Amino acid sequence: MISKEYRFEAPRELGEALSLLEKYGDDAKVLAGGMSLVPTMTLGLVQPDVVISLNHIPNLDYVREEGNLLKIGALTRHDTVRKNALVQRHCPLLAEAAAFIGDVQVRHRGSIGGSIAHADPAAGYPPVMLILGAQFRLQRTKGDRTVPAAAFFKDLMQTALEPGELVTEIAVPKLPAGAGSAYLRLHRVEGNFAIVAAAAVVEKGFKSVRLGLAGVGPKAVLVDVTARFKGGLTDAALKAMRGDVAEASADAYGDLNGDAEYRRAMAEVYAERGVRTAASRVS
Repeated sequence: MISKEYRFEAPRELGEALSLLEKYGDDAKVLAGGMSLVPTMTLGLVQPDVVISLNHIPNLDYVREEGNLLKIGALTRHDTVRKNALVQRHCPLLAEAAAFIGDVQVRHRGSIGGSIAHADPAAGYPPVMLILGAQFRLQRTKGDRTVPAAAFFKDLMQTALEPGELVTEIAVPKLPAGAGSAYLRLHRVEGNFAIVAAAAVVEKGFKSVRLGLAGVGPKAVLVDVTARFKGGLTDAALKAMRGDVAEASADAYGDLNGDAEYRRAMAEVYAERGVRTAASRVS
C-alpha cells in the first residue's frame, strides 16, 4: 500500500502541468497511465510529495501522419498503438512490440510516453525506438527540444529528460517500402517484462540490417550489422552477427529470471531469430 500522503494535481492544460512540474521540481512525479509509477509508490521505492496527472490534458493522445513520419502523442495508450491503422501500415514493428506489453488492462491504460520516460532496460519500446531512429519532443515552460532515441536513453532508468521536462510527442520514421521487421521476446510469464527481447529491421536486398536488444544491460542497445550481410543471409553472416551481439551484451545483468551468461546466450538466439523473421517478411 502507499503509506505516504501526497498532493494530487490534475491540470487541464499542458502549460499548467509544466508550470506545476517546474514549481515542485524533484518533489513531484508525473502520472500518465500509472503502470510504472503506482507499483513503485506501492513498494515505497518512490515517495513523491506531489503527483501530477496528465490524464485531463487534451490533445496528447493521437497518431497522425506527417510526410515520412508518424507523430504519436505521449498519452497514446499501448492498445491504440497496437491497433492503429497508420502504425500497422507504416511501422508494423511498433504495433508488434505494443502487443507484447503487459496484459489487456496494462495495454489499455499504459501510455507510450510514460513507458519511454520510465526507460526500463527490458521494456518493449526502447529497442524499437533505437532501430527506427525515433525522435522525442521534450517540453518545459521555457520551450521545447527534440532528442533522438540514441541520445535519450542514458542508463538504468535514466534519460536525457531535464528537470521540468515532459515527453510530449514521439516522431517515428516510416519503414522503407518493402522492409521486413520483427519483434521477439523471451519471457516466463505472459505480460511480464522480457528477459531478453530483439527487434530487427531488414531492408530489401539487405541494404540495411539493424538490431535493437533489450534486457542485456542497463539500457537497450542498437547493433547495426549491415556490413555482415553484404552477401545475404548466410551462415557466415549470422555467425559474425553473433559476435557483434555478444559484444553489445557485455554489460548483461543477472536477476531471478536468469544470470548474465544466460541473457547473453539468449540475446544471440533471439537476435538470429529476429533477423531471420524480418528477412522473411521483406517484400
